[in-house]
Amino acid sequence: MKIKIIFCFALILGAGLLGCATRATKVLDYSASDSPISEGTVVTDLGNNFSVRESANSLPALIQKTKPTFAWNGCDMMWIGTDQRGNLEFILDEAYIYQPSNQPRQWVLLKNKTNIRYEDLHQESPRFFYSCMNLYALAPLLDQIPPVQNDAGERGNYAVMIGTNQHYGSIYEVGWQKEMCVGTAHPDYGRRIYLFKDRSNKWHFLGEGPEEGWSRGGGNSLQSKVVWDGSGQYPFEISFRSEEVFSPIGYSADDTNRPLDVTTTNEYVLAGKFPAQLHKLK
Repeated sequence: MKIKIIFCFALILGAGLLGCATRATKVLDYSASDSPISEGTVVTDLGNNFSVRESANSLPALIQKTKPTFAWNGCDMMWIGTDQRGNLEFILDEAYIYQPSNQPRQWVLLKNKTNIRYEDLHQESPRFFYSCMNLYALAPLLDQIPPVQNDAGERGNYAVMIGTNQHYGSIYEVGWQKEMCVGTAHPDYGRRIYLFKDRSNKWHFLGEGPEEGWSRGGGNSLQSKVVWDGSGQYPFEISFRSEEVFSPIGYSADDTNRPLDVTTTNEYVLAGKFPAQLHKLK
């Protein structure tokens, strides 16, 4: 069961590029059809491996209590900070609506008590509520995008600077690994979130790019590129090249009757009024 969350705060300062002050959360109306998640998920049972880390009686109250740098999609949150060594890091989390039987509804952030991923929770019940969803994640800043870790195309959680310009600032890609989905195809995908840090060290939320990952029937790999054109108030765009592979299901790799994989290339762009929606170019 899901409910649609629509909200608006005075913290949304106009329709242009949104920055972030030290203590203020920018709550973004970013619920387009291309957006991965735009609804809060109702949970009635946390099972044995999860507990409530933070709670409030409404989403605005939870945001006020936890003070993320950005909140978007009606459930996603991000905190930008530094570790003990002063290195930049990004913390991501998803808010759930928790309502046990005969109990009042709460907006919660969850704690994975065993700190293990979905594929190791085969006996956990219930497990449906975090299938294909996101949990708490720490994305450290790395020198480069990490290689895939397994045949599912998983890269884990990470952050990298993908473009910088001495006159304007730097653009970062933050990878947020989704939990493996329930089902025989075992899809495992990661979301890609884009941020801009300007020359005055103010952070701006740009939007989300295509997802990257794999399932039994195929998947896609993603390449992102920043183009600095020097025009307008926001002199850049982020372009993506996605190679999608569709594999025939029900055939072994050595089956002579197995049809060939089908590979297609799609191009996307994040540009224009920020936070921008993802546009497919062809």
